[in-house]
Amino acid sequence: MTATQTVITRLIKNYLHDSGITQKALAADLGMTQPTLSRKLTGIRMWSLDDLDRLIQIGVPIGLDTFGAANREEYTK
Repeated sequence: MTATQTVITRLIKNYLHDSGITQKALAADLGMTQPTLSRKLTGIRMWSLDDLDRLIQIGVPIGLDTFGAANREEYTK
């Protein structure tokens, strides 16, 4: 999994935890099945730009600073 995918996944997991939303509910909001969401959360499948657009629309805090964080994480390995 790339650093960007890792940071995005971490943000989504934090969102799920903090909001108390289930994977099943988030998957429905994203227009995907819960197993598909699970595969994205475990790195088996990658997040697409369409996924990111939908996540932002439903309130998951993904912004341009997310990608800066991914770059910082990549360079501190």
